[in-house]
Amino acid sequence: MKKLTTSILLALFSATIFTPTHVEASWLSKTWKKVEKSWNEAGKRSGSTGMSGTSTSAIRLPQRSEYPSSYPSAQKIGYLLGGQERSIAGIYPNATYEEIRQILGNPTEEVHHEYRRDGEQRAFMRYGGITYGSIYGQIERAGVIEVINRDATTYRGIAVGDSLEKVYEAYGKPVRIYDDNTWFYGEFIWKSDYVYGIQFINDGEKVTKIRIL
Repeated sequence: MKKLTTSILLALFSATIFTPTHVEASWLSKTWKKVEKSWNEAGKRSGSTGMSGTSTSAIRLPQRSEYPSSYPSAQKIGYLLGGQERSIAGIYPNATYEEIRQILGNPTEEVHHEYRRDGEQRAFMRYGGITYGSIYGQIERAGVIEVINRDATTYRGIAVGDSLEKVYEAYGKPVRIYDDNTWFYGEFIWKSDYVYGIQFINDGEKVTKIRIL
């Protein structure tokens, strides 16, 4: 482009010296309009290329329709998350309530040995937006951890309010997407209580709750 512009300007200069006055004005005007048109077209091409590059770089998220509606029975699906992947604020699922208290201190709210309407006992300890609760009637231990705000993040840095694109970048493709669009990473057995991993409940765009089992 620079070489082309230089050549044109030299031509214009030469024309100024050797061309009669009544021709010069007309020729310069037409030539300069051609130069401007060339620059404008080049700018448009450059802009359209940049826009197309942006659109193709968008992340395509996995969809519920891409997953099977059922799985083989008694077969483990997925993979176990190791190390600190299933911990929140230093607490792992199935920690006793006494262990939780020793690490985090007194909770903002707690319930123990309370009977629900279905007759099952429930227990939990809550620290702000983090709840450690019992499941399957095991009231001495917190089998599930739930986070409902940005008081805590997962080991890979995901918090409530983050986009599904960010979850995908941190964890990759989910092992399973539930009917309600919840994303699951971990290991499970179809139609059983064997579920170990992280669930990202979402509204289709952002994480609304994190559940660790």
